[in-house]
Amino acid sequence: MLIDVRTASERAEKGIIDYENQLAIPLEDFIAQKANRPADKDATIVTYCGSGHRSTMAMTILWSYGFNNVRSMLGGFNAWSGAELPDAEAEAVN
Repeated sequence: MLIDVRTASERAEKGIIDYENQLAIPLEDFIAQKANRPADKDATIVTYCGSGHRSTMAMTILWSYGFNNVRSMLGGFNAWSGAELPDAEAEAVN
């Protein structure tokens, strides 16, 4: 599962990673929206933001809640799109 922790305006402007199993939870809402996180504490989760800073904070928050298979995407969406990997319009994220 991917969790995009960027703001809605960032997603609208830049797009998202083209991946079916993805959530959008802005970092500033990350603790308040804990009900939107996966129920399975063993789920494989990758967090991402624009550059990797906020996603590292989100990863740490998930670790503190007992999730044990969480990684932060190095370089974030900027690195992803810079490598010309597939992206999509932000409307695709629920």
